[in-house]
Amino acid sequence: MKLKPQADLAAFLDAVGQCRSDVHFNTAEGDSLNLRSVLSQYVFAALAGKPELWRSGEIVCDDAADLLRLHDFLM
Repeated sequence: MKLKPQADLAAFLDAVGQCRSDVHFNTAEGDSLNLRSVLSQYVFAALAGKPELWRSGEIVCDDAADLLRLHDFLM
């Protein structure tokens, strides 16, 4: 699912931290960032400065329950 353009990045990453399983941000170029990793969170935050990259990527949850937790941030 796509991240909402107006999503609060800090609140989203806090919600990712509460997830049971891995949450990935997959770019259109085929890269995958595991958002449970602090290093990947820094890279993801840097992408926020490039909205075209943020909008073209997708959020993928390994656990369906995590998708419900992140639902408010996703389109």
